[in-house]
Amino acid sequence: MKKTVLFLLCSINLFAYRVENTRDKEVIIYPDKVIVNESLELKNDGDKDRITYGGVSKNIDISSINLTGGDLKGVELEKNADSNTILKSYLGKIIRAEKDGKTYDLVLLDYRKNLVGKDIKTGEVYILNDPDIKLGDTEIKTENKLIMNVGKLDKKLTLSYITRGLNLNISHKLDIDEMKLETWGKIYNNTGMDLEDIGVKIISELQSPRVYRMKSAMADNISVGESNDRIEYTLKDRLDLKKNSEKSIKLETKKVNLAEKYVYWTKEYSKNPTRVVEIKNIGETTIPMGRIYVWDDKIFVGDSNLGFIPREEKYDLRLNKNFNLIVEKKIKNTYSLGNNLVKKEIEIEIKNNNKKNIKLEINYDQLPEVWTELRSSEKYEKISNRVVKFKLDLSKNSKKKIIFSYIEEKK
Repeated sequence: MKKTVLFLLCSINLFAYRVENTRDKEVIIYPDKVIVNESLELKNDGDKDRITYGGVSKNIDISSINLTGGDLKGVELEKNADSNTILKSYLGKIIRAEKDGKTYDLVLLDYRKNLVGKDIKTGEVYILNDPDIKLGDTEIKTENKLIMNVGKLDKKLTLSYITRGLNLNISHKLDIDEMKLETWGKIYNNTGMDLEDIGVKIISELQSPRVYRMKSAMADNISVGESNDRIEYTLKDRLDLKKNSEKSIKLETKKVNLAEKYVYWTKEYSKNPTRVVEIKNIGETTIPMGRIYVWDDKIFVGDSNLGFIPREEKYDLRLNKNFNLIVEKKIKNTYSLGNNLVKKEIEIEIKNNNKKNIKLEINYDQLPEVWTELRSSEKYEKISNRVVKFKLDLSKNSKKKIIFSYIEEKK
C-alpha cells in the first residue's frame, strides 16, 4: 500500500532533509512482526544527501527498510540513552535542550513523561517531547534517529519497514445461553513511542496451509479480507495509542452451534467428569486461534485455548469439572481360567446429582495389552487396542451402572 506526499527539492544535486511529519501511517500487525507504511513530509536541514527521521522505534529492522520514490544507499539507527536516571539529579538545575532546531536554556522542573523546564531568561515554561539534552559536556540523545543516505528523490515518497513492539493478543468471549462468540484483539504498544492517527490491520495466520474462503459482517468499524490460511481485520477508524499502553477492540460477533457433553477417562485421579463444549463454526469466516473465556447463565465457567476453526468445522473446549456428576470404578471379580488367562469383571457406577439431563462419555483406558471377549451391559465403541468408549444419556438425579468383562492373556 503506497501513500504519497508532495515536497519541494531545494537543490538538484545537494539535499538533506529531516522528517518533519508523517501522514497516512498504516501498521499491519502479525503475530510475530509489524509492517509499517507511511508517507513522509520533509524539511530542508541544510546538510547533504541524507534524510534524518527522529522519534522512531528502537525495534526497527533496518535491513527491511524500503524507500519508495528514493534511491536508498545506506541506513543507520542511532538509539537513545536512558535519560531518566541521569536527569533525576538535575531537578532544579540548568540544562540545555534542543528540539526541532531550537535551543532552550531551562531550569529542569520535570522529566518523567515530557521534559518540563523554565526558560532562564524569559521565565516561560516549555514542555518538550523527547528533546536532545546537554548537561555540561555530556549530550543525551533521548530519541531514536533513523539516518538514511539517499541519492535521487522523486516527489512521491513512502517509507516501509518491519518492526516489533506492537504486540497482538486475540481472545474470545463465548456466551453459551445466547450461542454467541465475540472475537477481540488487544494491542500492546511497547514501541517506546506514542502512535497517533494510525490505520491498523490485524492478521491471524495458520502455520500450515489449508484452503477455505472467508466472508463476514464484522463489527461496525471493522472490515475483513479474504485469503487462504489467514483472516485479516481492518479497522475503519484510525487509532491513537500512547506508549506503554494497551487497547482492546471488538473485531467480530457471530453465532455458533454448541453441543455439550461430559467426558471421563478412568485413569483420572478425580471422580468428576470434565465439561466439554463443542463449538461448530456456522459463520462464513474462520475463527482465529486465541484464549477463550466462557460464560453460562451470566456465570464464568472456565477458559481454554482455542485453535483455528474454519467454517463448518468443530472444536472441543475442555472446561470445568462437574462435581455433581460422580464416577466410581472397581474390579468386581477376578477369575483364573488357567493357561495364563484371567477373566476380569469391571463395574462403573455413575451418579448424576444435577437437575438436568446429561450426555456422558466414559473412556475406559485401563485394558491390558492382550485381551479378548469383552462383554458389556452397555454398547461400547473400541477406540484403540487399550481403550473402549461408553456413551450414556443420563436423566437428572439418576444413577446408572455399567458392568463388563474381558479375558486377559498374561505373558
